[in-house]
Amino acid sequence: MRGEAAIQVRFWGVRGSFPVPGPKTAKVGGNSSCVQIEAGAHTLIFDAGTGVIGLGEQLAARSNGARRVHIFLSHMHHDHIEGLRFFQPFYRQGWTCFVYGPESDDHPVKKALAHMMSPRFFPVELGDLQARIKVCGLRARQTLVFPGEPKVIVESVHIGAHPKFGVQLYKVSCGSRSVVYATDVESPLGGFDSVVELARDADVLIHDAQYTDHEYDRADDHRRGWGHSTVRMAAETARAAGVRQLILYHHDPSRTDIQVPKLEQVARTIFPRSRAAREGLTITLR
Repeated sequence: MRGEAAIQVRFWGVRGSFPVPGPKTAKVGGNSSCVQIEAGAHTLIFDAGTGVIGLGEQLAARSNGARRVHIFLSHMHHDHIEGLRFFQPFYRQGWTCFVYGPESDDHPVKKALAHMMSPRFFPVELGDLQARIKVCGLRARQTLVFPGEPKVIVESVHIGAHPKFGVQLYKVSCGSRSVVYATDVESPLGGFDSVVELARDADVLIHDAQYTDHEYDRADDHRRGWGHSTVRMAAETARAAGVRQLILYHHDPSRTDIQVPKLEQVARTIFPRSRAAREGLTITLR
């Protein structure tokens, strides 16, 4: 792929809230959030739900290539970090693993990861891992530049859309191509200004689309204020940002293989270049 394409995107986990393995989800996939982006010479991973376990096994089996990976966490909810403890490169000498995530003075990323891997909850502590682990906190809006040809730029934006502590959004640019990762956002119709600005003219927008309009608004058991968008919200955001392709992401765990294509159809009435994320879906931007 390197030398042929600027960016390659692969989906390893597409579910929100919790993983749902089984016959009703086998085609779309039941693993929780994880997206791999190969950009230039760099391996970037966005979120580390259970999907990152299979990705880690593949990376650890590499016979060549750099043993370096960058993991970007949108936030610290379990469905976005629960696979991190089983990420094989963490347990291999010679690997360098950078972990980025949103933090504040009273909620540092390293402290959260250390807590997740403390003896009360897991048999291996963060300090016992064989790989070289570098934890980097991100605040507000930051830009990271990765060297090489073409140059890779990762922009991060923190918005307070998710309950309690907000969420980090990311944009990867490589050459003239760009991909935006925007999960766990509760966008109004037309999208948050910050989300639309970040995604402006992007080749691919990966956007939270957990709920239907009915689930979001029903009187007896609504989902308003839960920190997630509807399919319609995602499509409206894609249209406002003028992106080339929308990927519906963070599917509700109750969504079956039969239901997901129907949500694609809803999105396409608003933004025709919409498709639903599925495990194994690969998008190559040359």
